[in-house]
Amino acid sequence: MSQLRPMSSFRCLAILAGVLVLGISLLPAQTASAATTIYRLDKTSTFQRGCFPPCLCPVMESGSERGTFVLSFDGSDGLFDHYRVDEVNWTVTLPSGEVKVTGAGTYMVGGEFAVQHQLELDLKVGDNPVEHFDSGLVAGGGDFPRISISISIHGHYCFDTVIGIDAAPVPADQVRPYLLQEQSTFQRGCSGPCACAPGSQLPLRGTFFLVLLEQDPLFTEFSVVQANWLAGSNSSSLPVTGFGTYRVGGEFAIEQRMSLDLKVGSEDPAGFDSGLVPGGGDFPRIDIQITNGGANCVTTLIDLHAKPARFRSARLSVPGEPLP
Repeated sequence: MSQLRPMSSFRCLAILAGVLVLGISLLPAQTASAATTIYRLDKTSTFQRGCFPPCLCPVMESGSERGTFVLSFDGSDGLFDHYRVDEVNWTVTLPSGEVKVTGAGTYMVGGEFAVQHQLELDLKVGDNPVEHFDSGLVAGGGDFPRISISISIHGHYCFDTVIGIDAAPVPADQVRPYLLQEQSTFQRGCSGPCACAPGSQLPLRGTFFLVLLEQDPLFTEFSVVQANWLAGSNSSSLPVTGFGTYRVGGEFAIEQRMSLDLKVGSEDPAGFDSGLVPGGGDFPRIDIQITNGGANCVTTLIDLHAKPARFRSARLSVPGEPLP
């Protein structure tokens, strides 16, 4: 497990002074890989879509959001520390239903005389095309590594979508590492009207992390973070990377569902889903099949078997590297 890169010197001194006064530990939240930190949205995060001043119209919907993203240090220019934001994986709950939000972007924090920060994300909200959200360079960031900031498409002007982000690093003891078991496989074949011989059943190996998102009397929901897999043998393998969600529970019988956005090799990311199916009684062990019915009648089936694991190293392998 690793930590975020320290901020510029003047901010470190200010934070250190506060630490000495309050008696707070300097130990940071630790995370999945070197120079990366898994963040989780707090319940105070918000979503609004509708008319903002100076426009007047009755359209306004608002709701709560939950989910995770990954922050990675990307260098410093002397005044600002720069970070990559990856695996934005949020669910917005609106009166009309749930909306999925995914994307990536950048975050910077620093300043010469006062702490400022800026978050820019390219997000796909539901079925809408990808749009650019920006906070602008605004006062704030003094509580970093906590991030509290508002982003929008049009700067809170007229018809706009505004996302209030309140997020903090997930404590190390709440990031559960998983290791795929040797029974896991990856296979492609034809479906529907197509006729072709099914592809070889390839061994699938690798890691991912579970982070608790929500728990109610019936279901427990987790974010699946940094899925980093290889399909095939060591000499000829196909990288599979992505993120998503996993739910387990039920009222009368235990059921489970895994939904992932996965990038296979050089292909565009695609959705893989198990649907809500029987299973999950052996949790924290996970045994589930997820499929993607892609274009040209090609279906990809992943038979996933995974158990919690302790890594020999705190560093998570990057896509394409040899895995444990």
